[in-house]
Amino acid sequence: MTAELTDANAIGAGVTGQDAVVSTLGPRPGAGGSVCADGARAIMTAMRATATRRLIVVTASGHIVDEGDGPLNRALVKPLLRRLLREGFADFARTDEAVLSSGLDWTIMRPPRLTDGERRPYRTAIDRNVRRGITIARADLAHAILAALADPATVGHSISLGY
Repeated sequence: MTAELTDANAIGAGVTGQDAVVSTLGPRPGAGGSVCADGARAIMTAMRATATRRLIVVTASGHIVDEGDGPLNRALVKPLLRRLLREGFADFARTDEAVLSSGLDWTIMRPPRLTDGERRPYRTAIDRNVRRGITIARADLAHAILAALADPATVGHSISLGY
């Protein structure tokens, strides 16, 4: 199936009859705009129209500063990342806001910097960042998404992960 990112009707054709939807949209550096938030809104509109309830959305841990971050991350690393990646992080923040208010059975996955590494043991944290979790392999993110889909306890929560 091919659909325009913001065409909820076309997306609805792919969502119809599905148990869950996973969005792994990501911003393109320097492209600006709100690809993730606009796409998530269209997906959620399609889900409501087709009575599909379960949604997992991948954003990032970089735009979130919380108790899971160590002092160096809070004082230096995260402010620097926010400055360098401000457009993408703003898009992720808008996506988070839309998902939180969606009324769907959502889970937000918040990985740190993604790598192409091999699968290995990783740590997760619910509703906060993983301390010293600065990278995660895409394969491990995929594993965590599948685990979250099967775990009703993740509904209504953000899941951060990292090594």
